[in-house]
Amino acid sequence: MSAMKQMENPPKARLAVRVGVTGHRPHGLDGADIDALRKKVKEVLKHVRGVAAEVKSSFESLYADGGPPILRIISPLAEGADMLVAEEALAEGYELQCALPFDRQEYEKDFTDGDSLGRYRELLGKATALLELDGSRATPDLENEAYQTAGRMVLAQSDVLIAIWDGEDEKGKGGTGQIVRESLVSEIPVVWISSMDPHEIMVLMGGEYEGFKEASLRGLELRLKRVLKPEYPKKPDLSRVYFQERQPTWTWGFIFEFFCDIFSGEKMDAGGYRVGDFEKETAEEWRRVWDACPGFPQSVKEQINEKFLKHYTWADKLASYYSNVYRSSFVANYLMAGFAVFFAMLIPTTEKLDNLWIICEIALIMLIIVITAVGNLKRWHERWIDYRLLSEQIRHLRFLTPLGLTTPAFRVPAHDTYGDPRSTWVNWHFRAIVREAGMVGTKIDREYLLSYRDFLSREELAGQIEYHKRNSPRFHRIHNTLHIIGGGLFVLTLVAASVHLFWHSDWLTLCSAVFPALGAALYGIRTQGEFEQIAKRSDAMSAHLENLRNEIVKSDFVPSYRLLGHVAESAAEVMSSETLDWRIVFQSKRLVLPG
Repeated sequence: MSAMKQMENPPKARLAVRVGVTGHRPHGLDGADIDALRKKVKEVLKHVRGVAAEVKSSFESLYADGGPPILRIISPLAEGADMLVAEEALAEGYELQCALPFDRQEYEKDFTDGDSLGRYRELLGKATALLELDGSRATPDLENEAYQTAGRMVLAQSDVLIAIWDGEDEKGKGGTGQIVRESLVSEIPVVWISSMDPHEIMVLMGGEYEGFKEASLRGLELRLKRVLKPEYPKKPDLSRVYFQERQPTWTWGFIFEFFCDIFSGEKMDAGGYRVGDFEKETAEEWRRVWDACPGFPQSVKEQINEKFLKHYTWADKLASYYSNVYRSSFVANYLMAGFAVFFAMLIPTTEKLDNLWIICEIALIMLIIVITAVGNLKRWHERWIDYRLLSEQIRHLRFLTPLGLTTPAFRVPAHDTYGDPRSTWVNWHFRAIVREAGMVGTKIDREYLLSYRDFLSREELAGQIEYHKRNSPRFHRIHNTLHIIGGGLFVLTLVAASVHLFWHSDWLTLCSAVFPALGAALYGIRTQGEFEQIAKRSDAMSAHLENLRNEIVKSDFVPSYRLLGHVAESAAEVMSSETLDWRIVFQSKRLVLPG
């Protein structure tokens, strides 16, 4: 693997726009004026380029430098409309990426004459990525399913779909009508260019036809701008903050880990106050994952590293940093609040040290106020939540991209739409990363699927299962220990107060005041930390992922793109749902004074 160049700030994505294509084969273009059709296609492609250039000019600071926007056509290169659009796109400066339903040699059987076959081979040679799927012609149903899979791959990689179509309903799997319908259901706008002369253009979106109107691309322009422009909610988002982040050299966030080690009964290994090198540590972590899968193609590993490793590094390491800083802050605040009561109660017990205890109490209270104010001002809590969401979404791409898949959209319950991640800078930036990355280029055959199955089961799923199985008992112990100690302190308070009825002592008064204060501090930490919720969620996650893993490790499992893709997407959906649930729980738990 090539070494990564060190970066001072998190990387930005280059602005990219992906245009998919579906359409009829030559027999469906009998009523077409091919020259006029090419002009209409060129008109649409130029319009998309103009929209991309306008967005780049308006939001240049949020996209990476690197010249003009990336314009990409996604085509299965079927004879007829697919190849026509690909040729016009290349002429307009677009790059070409292809998802073929079969391997390239088998697909050649689809071409009816030497001219079409020559054009097909020429276009393949110009493609920047070629994903050859494992389609089969064993039966008509399997053959149609192969075309359907390729069509859906186009949709997964597209921001807008050009459909050269006669408007007729679908007649079978993978046909133009089906792909148009699924595009609209997926809220991918469709530029419908009629396959009949004079080739009128209409824009369809949102699952509804907008009517047979005079050709207009204004609706497409508005939709694309909504997708490409970052969202700006009422309060300032963290996009500009994120891109200005730098690697910290030290942290006091080890306090939380130290606290957890103590109350979980584990060996204390907080890691100290020094922050390790972000890129070096993550590169080593990913190298270990790849080394454990020697059968997985090296070229695919390198493509995934190049596309996602730096983005994941910064999001993941910054999320961990702010997580520990935020959590250490509320742990320190609650404990200091308890000890402030302790110092206050010491004042009447030692007259000569009154001023010292007063100073200690004031110092603790001032420190609590400062930590809370600085933490909220610097938005440690929000940074942790946003950066963690971003890093988890990128991590899923490590096992989705090898099959040409992307992370499924969030399913947000209606009652939890506050802070909906779909309308945040995180989702905008993540989608920009996905658009820039494009497809991985590889041939998906039986050998590839077997090596992918091992990678998915032994590393991605097994790694997450192990993480949650380790996480669950740890946080259950922390929750139970805090509960027992907190309850014990209140029992001791009762004992001290009862004894105080018969024996007056300043120390009994001290215990009666300090014990409940410390118990309340531990309760506050337990509530703010949501240790039991985390443990229960880990229990559920390990069970879900274990079930998915079992589906593909059976001795009689026959690897196929469809089955492995289903398991991979299901795993990503389960993990995304868990991340969303975690976000909903914690997004309202900002730092507050422990009053």
